Amino acid sequence: MLKTLYEDHLITVKEAAETLRTNEEYVLDLIRQGKLKASNINAKPNAQRPRWRILASDLGAFLVAQQFSPPKPPNKRNRSRFSRDYLAE
Repeated sequence: MLKTLYEDHLITVKEAAETLRTNEEYVLDLIRQGKLKASNINAKPNAQRPRWRILASDLGAFLVAQQFSPPKPPNKRNRSRFSRDYLAE
């Protein structure tokens, strides 16, 4: 895991927004909601303005989690070709 962390690269909120083709505020909302993992690299962790960085793999994991695949159509029930005659039984 440590090896992949070093191989992975950090991207800014702006770069993430460009990748997602959206605005920076949307990416910040995803971070605040906990839907997108990010690290605050500000020297003062409690600073008024955090400096978020996102691992490219975390952005990829977010995209995979957001993928939509249409549900499978329900199985058709095999009906008998002949109707039952309940009155005859």
